[in-house]
Amino acid sequence: MEIKFEDIWGQSSALSVLSQNVLRDRVASAYLFSGPRGTGKTKSAMVFAQALLCQSGAVRPCGTCRPCKMFGADNHPDFVDISPDGAMIKIEQMRGLMDSLSLKSYMGGRKVCVMHDAEAMNRTTANAFLKTLEEPPGDTALILVSSNHAGLLPTIISRCRVVRFVPMEPMELAPMLEERLGLGRDEALRAAMLAEGCPGNALGGGVESVRAVDDQAIGLMSRIMVMDTEEVVNFALEWKNRRADLPVLLERISEILRMGQGRILGLSSGTMPGAMETHGEIPGERIMECYDLLLEARPALRFNPNVQLFLEALIFNMQSVLEKGYPIGTPTY
Repeated sequence: MEIKFEDIWGQSSALSVLSQNVLRDRVASAYLFSGPRGTGKTKSAMVFAQALLCQSGAVRPCGTCRPCKMFGADNHPDFVDISPDGAMIKIEQMRGLMDSLSLKSYMGGRKVCVMHDAEAMNRTTANAFLKTLEEPPGDTALILVSSNHAGLLPTIISRCRVVRFVPMEPMELAPMLEERLGLGRDEALRAAMLAEGCPGNALGGGVESVRAVDDQAIGLMSRIMVMDTEEVVNFALEWKNRRADLPVLLERISEILRMGQGRILGLSSGTMPGAMETHGEIPGERIMECYDLLLEARPALRFNPNVQLFLEALIFNMQSVLEKGYPIGTPTY
């Protein structure tokens, strides 16, 4: 499927940098496309790679020349596409890349490589790649794509031209999701917020699991002031074996409290005000204290093997803070 710059949302700054590089013929030998997953890094890398191989010399690949057609058919001889083999990018893959780059261009132009999840290089592979960066073959462009560039060697980063990809503001992303997915305004805004402003997460369905957790966070915060001991215990019991999802639950509860403290109803989805109506008569300082309590509790989760007891203690303390302004006792979590 053909990808165009126009298909990449919310990255005008990054795309402008790349366009200017092509227009001014100042293409670097190595790039690092860095940013959260779902921001369009991979799509941008592939479009940029095709533009560098296109015979038109334009910012946007023409899609009709022979190199463009070969690229679209995944058989361009001067393009190397590397992804982790399992969990890692292996030394054998790196040796294959170096062998390929040492050969003369088949089409008489650049040789281009896109390396996905570049942080998956181990130290041996990274050191081998570093040698290529230190003495890059002529007319070669290496494009590293990383969602965690802190996992790359600093010496690799320093030799790349870094292009940053950032999440969109949910209010900016929501109208696009309305049009593309046929969602209502409130649901589109909710999807944008759950995707944390990353279009790929929203369009790829990555918000579905988060949406389910979000529903539970809203349900909890809608009833927290009237929940009895049995209901609290049952809620915590449901999460007994869901440690992996718990950080998302705590994040969504934090967001509800933050919005409730500021009464930011305009930025919430249609279901969010329902969770905050419960907080209508609670002084803002208590909501803020509850928010702080939650922030203090979250690091303790790493050292607490019992998710059920952790949640029970947290909910009881949140109830006490919202009702009285102070926790039941010193949190043990």
